[in-house]
Amino acid sequence: MPVRHLLNKGMLDEWLTEFRSLGYLTGSDIRLLDQEDDNDPDAGLIVVDLSEAKTVTYLQPITGGDGAWKATMEARDATIELSAVALVNLGNEVNVLGALVAFLEVKSKELLAAR
Repeated sequence: MPVRHLLNKGMLDEWLTEFRSLGYLTGSDIRLLDQEDDNDPDAGLIVVDLSEAKTVTYLQPITGGDGAWKATMEARDATIELSAVALVNLGNEVNVLGALVAFLEVKSKELLAAR
């Protein structure tokens, strides 16, 4: 069974709360939005705003059911220029994003194993 069918907004919110409690430092805004999905009205979508890049990233399970997740970054229309400090901060935001995707994969694989 694909992990997407086992997830709901309440569970994803709990996972995000647990992830935040781990203490990662990031300037990114990480939030849960309603996902417009007629097949699963309780589905949630994790959205991360990378503050230094002024872009939005969506996190969702990869189709196939093994518990892996992917990050989809929105295309940008404009070029960005970053100072050294801003570039380091962006790198940190991307590192935390990677940690969040890994965290979600671990939780999803645990959820699938319990089924």
